[in-house]
Amino acid sequence: MTEMSEIKHRLKSIDILRGIIIVLMALDHTRDFWGPTSFDPTDLTQSDAGWFFTRWITHYCAPLFIFLSGISAYLYGQKINSKSALRNFLLTRGLWLVFVEIIIINVSWQFAYQFIIFQVIWAIGISMIILAGLIYLPQKWIFVISLLAIGLHNALDDKAMSSLMGSVDWVWALLHHQKWVPLGADGFGLFIGYPIIPWFAVMALGYTVGAMYLRPQLDRQRMFLIIGTLLIVLFVLLRTLIGYGDPTTWSSTPEHDHYILSVLNTTKYPPSLQFLCMTLGPCFILLALLENLKANSSYFFLFRWFQNFGKVPMFFYILHVPLINSAAHIYTYFRYDQAVNFIQGPSAWPGGYEPSLMLVYGAWLAVILLLYVPCKKFGEYKWENRNNERRKAWLSYL
Repeated sequence: MTEMSEIKHRLKSIDILRGIIIVLMALDHTRDFWGPTSFDPTDLTQSDAGWFFTRWITHYCAPLFIFLSGISAYLYGQKINSKSALRNFLLTRGLWLVFVEIIIINVSWQFAYQFIIFQVIWAIGISMIILAGLIYLPQKWIFVISLLAIGLHNALDDKAMSSLMGSVDWVWALLHHQKWVPLGADGFGLFIGYPIIPWFAVMALGYTVGAMYLRPQLDRQRMFLIIGTLLIVLFVLLRTLIGYGDPTTWSSTPEHDHYILSVLNTTKYPPSLQFLCMTLGPCFILLALLENLKANSSYFFLFRWFQNFGKVPMFFYILHVPLINSAAHIYTYFRYDQAVNFIQGPSAWPGGYEPSLMLVYGAWLAVILLLYVPCKKFGEYKWENRNNERRKAWLSYL
């Protein structure tokens, strides 16, 4: 296999996995607007297996998306062969993503501007900004910093740090825990959903893993399978025997006998060590297996759908939230005689509303079908203009 064909082959596997993640992310956001519940779907005292797994499977989206962004950053750096150019790209793209989160995505969720939420796009953006500085360190030091942040952050005492910082405890919230920060007397404020630690380390870890793509394919696949398996084993040991790495514990006799669900019910905000072992382990295994896909195989067309989404993830993300939101407004107008924004919580829900998983999955499939052609066409447009310096500059940010 030539160097150029190997580059295309490995990017295909990354695009496919990124596309799978994007499609699952759309499921979670569809649930927010088309099937919100008065209980947390991961609350095993109130939820059931259907609602739990609909939410749980989407836990893979954020860590894998951020991790793959780190791998892509490394591969892009190898392509341009310039640390300064990579730094500038990470800085400008990171700032752009923070801007998109605050100005575009927040409005898409609310169809208003009543508050600001720092979610996954913010996390990717701020992680890129931090990575822009980390790339000047030796790879082994980036790797060590990543492992320390991921492995030790659960030992941090959020209550003690917040108390120590007093009136500026929002700084610690930005770093390590969720918090509502009032920004005005009229109720306007900022909700920090994705603190910096350890998300920046997940991207930095992906950056170091990117170096493995310089190795022969079979060696890389073997290493990915070993690492993925070890992470899953580590998750099981940490969760069931050791007990470190997550603020919650599993129960052998939870209510409704959801034994397995209790083991899987790890903490995402911020992502615990157990959570990241649980999600990144399968990521390594999938990256290894997806490299075996051949374009001329009889089943590859099934994965081409995901690949088309994975080539334009930001384009998909910017479109899918307002599409889901506006479609839900139209549906509720005809169903309940009033347009409802379910994201505002139970106080806004109409009388007679009952959450339905069937409705959620139906709306989700409709969203994916509606966005397939626009994403495919935009991906083709990006490819056709890959050598157009003027267009390539702005297209690289979508």
